[in-house]
Amino acid sequence: MKLTTLTPPLESLHASSDEILLVSLISSDGMPVVHFGEGLDFDEQSALFFEMKKACDRVLEGLKLGTSEEVFIRCREGCISIWPVKDMVFACLAKPTINSQRMQMLVWKTVSRLSGLV
Repeated sequence: MKLTTLTPPLESLHASSDEILLVSLISSDGMPVVHFGEGLDFDEQSALFFEMKKACDRVLEGLKLGTSEEVFIRCREGCISIWPVKDMVFACLAKPTINSQRMQMLVWKTVSRLSGLV
């Protein structure tokens, strides 16, 4: 897996809308592999996205529903979409004004491209 092959899908998603603030591919240890966009502290944000995915999976497993295929959260200050990509996590942070269906479609296309690369 080369970073040069992982960069174009993330860069393309980030450039696709002014409402998309951050896209990040996060390793299995919670560290950012590739990221584009605004961020307070990329290491901390990546760890938080990774932990959010793990926490959701613990809840789903406790309910006997398996693991998450997508986590989507909308709040007053933004939207977060988190997807598994093999043993990594992909996260997208957007403004709250984004159309959630459009965001999910764009993110799904990016995750599909990434899955073929890792």
